[in-house]
Amino acid sequence: MPVRKQEEPEEQSGGAPEWMVTFSDCMTLLLTFFVLLLSFSSFDDKVFWSLKIIYCNAFTNTSTDTQSNRDSFKHLRPIKYLEQLDRGSEKPTLKRIDKDGLVEETEPGYFLNRKVFLVSSKRIFWAKGAAISPEGRDIMSTMASFLKKVPNRVVISENGPGNEYGSQFGLERAWAVLQYLTETQGLEKKRFSISAASTIPKERLNNGKVVTRLDRTVEIVLLERSIYN
Repeated sequence: MPVRKQEEPEEQSGGAPEWMVTFSDCMTLLLTFFVLLLSFSSFDDKVFWSLKIIYCNAFTNTSTDTQSNRDSFKHLRPIKYLEQLDRGSEKPTLKRIDKDGLVEETEPGYFLNRKVFLVSSKRIFWAKGAAISPEGRDIMSTMASFLKKVPNRVVISENGPGNEYGSQFGLERAWAVLQYLTETQGLEKKRFSISAASTIPKERLNNGKVVTRLDRTVEIVLLERSIYN
């Protein structure tokens, strides 16, 4: 009976045993640990911004961009549309303005009942003289623009309470106003006259009491056509 030969064990290759861990394995495990640590961890906002500043200081080509935390669309109030009326107002809108800067009146008829224009002399003249002040020139230029539209004759007077100045003083002031309206503003001289008399009484009743005029006044009176024709 033949005898079987016992098989010789295979020779094992040289190297480290299976239970030993190499250096590369340690580095791989360490890297995996830090990746997992960063994946499951979070930074506080203050810590994050401090780290960002550190990196920006270290790397000059990195800038700290500030992003706005506001909404892209701003909330606005709803638009309110004006109500369209079926009918217009009682008076038409004043649209026309002439070259003199005066607005055209829609009802000029009331001037027929108001023929006298009164202005305080303090607003027309310098102090107690007959020279017209800048404010007085502005007032008289506006008056001239109106008189160009009205063909009436004009009587100018300047007077006030008391007789300390006399009628001659009022005539000098009235003449200064006439010269400004005719020479400076270009109105016709034949339309104008001056007077020392006044259309306003020195004393008038106010709620049953007698009130005396205290200030001197420039009066510009428009005469009706029936008076001077």
